[in-house]
Amino acid sequence: MSTDSPMADRNFLDPIFKEVMTFNFAQLALPVETQVEISRLPRTMDALVVLEQTAEREKVRVQTAFNYFRVYNQIEFKAKNDPLTRDEYNFIRGRSYLYLGEKQISASLMTITIISARQPRNVLYHSSLDVKWESEGIGHYKSTDIFPVHLFVCNELELTKKNYPLLLFATSKEKFRQFVERIIGEDNLTYIYYASRVEPKITKEILKMAGKQSLYEKQLRRIIDSMGEDLLEKMTPEERVRGLTVSERVRGLTVSEMLAGLDIEDLRALDPEEKAALLQVLDQPDKTQN
Repeated sequence: MSTDSPMADRNFLDPIFKEVMTFNFAQLALPVETQVEISRLPRTMDALVVLEQTAEREKVRVQTAFNYFRVYNQIEFKAKNDPLTRDEYNFIRGRSYLYLGEKQISASLMTITIISARQPRNVLYHSSLDVKWESEGIGHYKSTDIFPVHLFVCNELELTKKNYPLLLFATSKEKFRQFVERIIGEDNLTYIYYASRVEPKITKEILKMAGKQSLYEKQLRRIIDSMGEDLLEKMTPEERVRGLTVSERVRGLTVSEMLAGLDIEDLRALDPEEKAALLQVLDQPDKTQN
């Protein structure tokens, strides 16, 4: 599936991003909501983490990259072909204010986090937003206004465990390779699985170079087991049968189904063994006719 357009890229990566966020907070036994509707307008937050207990907030601050979380925490994702622009920034802030108004809560209880695959230069350095930014760490920026926004740039982040959920979405091939090499060295099966979904070719190549091709096969099997039906729905009929012999394509079909699915060119393409096998099946009664 092509991910050249912003919409295709977002449709491809958004479900993975939300799954990774859910997994990340589940490791801390904390809930996270995704695709959170705001008011009656057709606007949604990518994710919202509500931490009502002090102990919950402390756990997140210590064990994740989000060491500034408060009670209500909005998280938004901008993929490589879906850049953070001035207008998108304003939309994100708008959702925040809608949420504050709808829930009747103070801005002092809420944080906004934007995860951007690449550096949004126009927003950071050339924006007419009247927003200034200061560095909070490598790849982590914070706006200086009263209701601050935290911005993580995946391509710039350090290779630390706290950043693993974000490094998955780095668009820099070098950074992504470094990340995959690190998780393969740790035999981190969970993140190898996610990396195989985000960049399957790169992940497979590095696993092969590391002599761990079998790990890739296991991850591929895991993807098929969890997403097989969804993947088939996205494939064209031609993609589904690509690489199959004629006999493999007709295996398990009744005589009627076989004949309906074969044309004269298919029959001519059969080798002698396949023709003999087909004739043998055709000699048997079609069970569906009973």
